[in-house]
Amino acid sequence: MKKLFVVFILLTTVISVQAQNLEEKNTFGPRPDLKGDLTLSFGLNMLRNNDVEALDLRTIGNNSFKIGYSYPVQIGNSNFSFNGGINFSFDKYAFSNDTSLTLNYGSNPNTEGQVIIIDSVGSNVIGNGFVEKSKFESNYINIPLEVRYYFNKNRIDDGGFFLAAGGSIGYLISGKTKIKYVEDEETKKIKRKENFELNQFRYGAHLRVGIAGFGAYFQYDFSELFNPGRGPLNTNDEFTQTTPFRFGLSFNLF
Repeated sequence: MKKLFVVFILLTTVISVQAQNLEEKNTFGPRPDLKGDLTLSFGLNMLRNNDVEALDLRTIGNNSFKIGYSYPVQIGNSNFSFNGGINFSFDKYAFSNDTSLTLNYGSNPNTEGQVIIIDSVGSNVIGNGFVEKSKFESNYINIPLEVRYYFNKNRIDDGGFFLAAGGSIGYLISGKTKIKYVEDEETKKIKRKENFELNQFRYGAHLRVGIAGFGAYFQYDFSELFNPGRGPLNTNDEFTQTTPFRFGLSFNLF
């Protein structure tokens, strides 16, 4: 966790060092005269309080992608703005082990529901093949809200240097797993679309720094990855309470 904060601080410092020159020279050129921002965000997903070994993630492949629109409203004549909007997020988690999410129904699914287990990808799934990659994906629609402080209040509408803090709430659209394996020297894929007891609602907070359509962010989810009492069991036979967090870069298309 400390290393991630160091990375975020370094990104913030780099942007801050360039801020004054960008304000004066407008290096990125004029932006289209359209209110609001259409933003693409690319980041890295990680898990906090992950106490299930089978949920361990690879170093790479845990990609986060978001596309969304936000609209700024200046607060009075101050350097602050309130930004609200909507975005769609697509988060991938790549297992470091040859495992995959599996639904495990009780003897009476109508009353006992279902839970998630992290099952080994065995011969019953891929025959005599071997696993190259196994991952799952969660897709949400989100409502982000944030307050920004601009160092130059006259640049709120055209990309001045800012610091921001805010939060968001999201609703699960879909979930899916994908297993990529090799059998008889042929690469094959198995995809399965389910909600996999991923949390139907998620909420969290974020920090952001940016200038001229470019930014860096850190986002932390307060909600658990899985529905309470439905996720995988840890070594103490307790349901995991792991929570995701992510950091990355964002770019405004306008």
